[in-house]
Amino acid sequence: MSETDGRDSVDHRRRIRVRTALVLALLLVVLVRLPTIQAVFRDDWVVLVSNDPYMYRYLADQALLDGPLPSLPDRAVQGEPLLVATLAVATWPFGAGTWGSGFVVAWYPVVAAVATAAFVYGAATRLTDDVRVGLASAGLLAVTPAHAYRTALGVADHHAFDFVWLALTALAVIELLTRGERDRRTWLAAAALAVAVAGQSLSWEAAPLLLFPLVPGLALAALVEIRRPGPERLVPVAAGLVGGAALAHLVHVLLGWQYAAVVYALDLLALGSVGLVAIVVAVRRLDGSWMWLLAAEAGLGVAAAVAVRSTRPLVTELQSGVAFFSSTQAAELTGVGANYGAVGVLVLLGFASVLAAPMLPLAVTWGWRRLEPSWFVVGVYTVHFGVLAALQRRFAGELAPFAAILGGVGFVMLASWFDLVRAPAPRRTEGDTVSPAVAADGGDGADLAVPDRTRVALLGGLAGVAVGAGGLYSALIDRRLVIDDATYEAARWIAGYVDDHDVAYPESYVLSKWGRNRVYNYFVNGEAASYGYARRHYEDFLFSNANTEADWYAEFDGRVGFVVTRDLPHLGLIASSTVQSTLHDRFGSAEIRSISGVGHFRAVFATDDGARKVFRPVPGATVRGPAPTGEDDVRLATEVSIPGADFEYVRRAPVTDGTFEATVAYPGTYRIGGGEESVEITERMVSSGERATVER
Repeated sequence: MSETDGRDSVDHRRRIRVRTALVLALLLVVLVRLPTIQAVFRDDWVVLVSNDPYMYRYLADQALLDGPLPSLPDRAVQGEPLLVATLAVATWPFGAGTWGSGFVVAWYPVVAAVATAAFVYGAATRLTDDVRVGLASAGLLAVTPAHAYRTALGVADHHAFDFVWLALTALAVIELLTRGERDRRTWLAAAALAVAVAGQSLSWEAAPLLLFPLVPGLALAALVEIRRPGPERLVPVAAGLVGGAALAHLVHVLLGWQYAAVVYALDLLALGSVGLVAIVVAVRRLDGSWMWLLAAEAGLGVAAAVAVRSTRPLVTELQSGVAFFSSTQAAELTGVGANYGAVGVLVLLGFASVLAAPMLPLAVTWGWRRLEPSWFVVGVYTVHFGVLAALQRRFAGELAPFAAILGGVGFVMLASWFDLVRAPAPRRTEGDTVSPAVAADGGDGADLAVPDRTRVALLGGLAGVAVGAGGLYSALIDRRLVIDDATYEAARWIAGYVDDHDVAYPESYVLSKWGRNRVYNYFVNGEAASYGYARRHYEDFLFSNANTEADWYAEFDGRVGFVVTRDLPHLGLIASSTVQSTLHDRFGSAEIRSISGVGHFRAVFATDDGARKVFRPVPGATVRGPAPTGEDDVRLATEVSIPGADFEYVRRAPVTDGTFEATVAYPGTYRIGGGEESVEITERMVSSGERATVER
């Protein structure tokens, strides 16, 4: 065998080792996102996790109603058009409104997580010229809880899609800023950047928040570029941004996708990048220093601020964004440390945050001293999303890829301090040597040697610390998000009832806690576009006085077909006179003197554990008759049996001028007072609001 053949054989084995390690890292990504699998695939239903994924499933179904190519519903045209179109295209082979849409929507976050991890691996490897850092970064991302629960099986919202474009954007910019020459690979990276920023803008209406780090990132990169000779590496970056803006604008004009303000924001970013390149070129020709460039960038920033202020759609978007950040109505709109401080940060961001934090100042140092502007880009992304995550935890998932990149550097550096591996490439000096027993790095091509057994064991223990806690926290968070058995059981029963009785929408609308409203309505009537009605009325209804039930029945008439109540921790705070207590605890019965019971809400189902009860608004039958002498009210009672429960239903009718009158919600034989009188109420009487008179 020739020397050349020997080198080729060694290189081939190195590539095989690296690819195998990468496959294992991506397999870890998948495994950490599968604890929800049994809760998602139940019988013949695909039960997506949490509430919002049902909107995307609904929109994907709606997009395919008019034919094989997606025709986006109005709800999706502005906001998240590219995501809905992608889901619809993937769903098309299965057919609209089938089990297939649930299958596609359930698995899409996992696929997105794998793609994001692959891009993070590429970005970290390219940034450090060290495949070990890339592998560590992918592994840390796999077990970062904030990313894992956002991309778990069945957790399908826009975040997972955003992660892909975000990571691809970072990879493309890093690739362009680390390449000294302009060749085919350079322009492929520029094309990837164009696709990434256009995809980001068309995927979410808040895309400018995700693209903004490029502004300070490229400004800082220019300060490094002005200090190094050679071709201007910002030119391909600007070309990619201009191409992306043109692509997004073309789609916006032809298809009407996305809000104009979002597209304009990308246009301004592209225009600003061109202006930045022009300034760098001008300063070079004038033989100016980086201080000159900094002053010129300040002027460009002022011009950009004036341009934004004069663009009305952008001003409106900024104002709505400020209002958005001031909202705290949902748990995800509070900061990562809002409840548990540093512990909460660790729970959501995992070990990657511990490793990444000390790397930030080092990244700035390496970027400036080594003339490697990509470090500034990663640092800016990390700081930007760190601030957003401190305000709202929903952005912790966006922070995760960049914390993982810096955390990957920190992991390899930590291992090198224990003499388990060679120091990462950015930390290494020219005279740095290492024993063959220590794991080799990826800085020299695609090398990934295996250390001796002792170091393997110690390295495995260190990796276990980094991976174990994050994987555990991810699984625990996932279990809190899945649809519990009681909700599933109630939704299943209501869906069967609607099918058996051919109940049309909106008479089949289910009123429930808003955080599960889309779950019920998707399975019961296929309508899951909004939970707005439930959010406005459900809590007010439950905690109103039970004596106002007639007013609520009038509100719900023709609009609500089912009401689902649930167990609540009373702790003495929920009055027994509320609708919640009367319906859920007593099935509408009057067991306290101040409440006469309800006559317009009829229990039709209870789960085996009683955690959920289903009621139907009904006109109710009105019973009227003479009252016993000297009585202030008359007790009416009957025995009721429904799926899941047997109980006595009691109503108390006030006496007026010697007569009583009460509306009852259940058919049956009612015993009147303490005597032997009774009255028979039929199903037809309850459902049509008929009257029955008791004769003495």
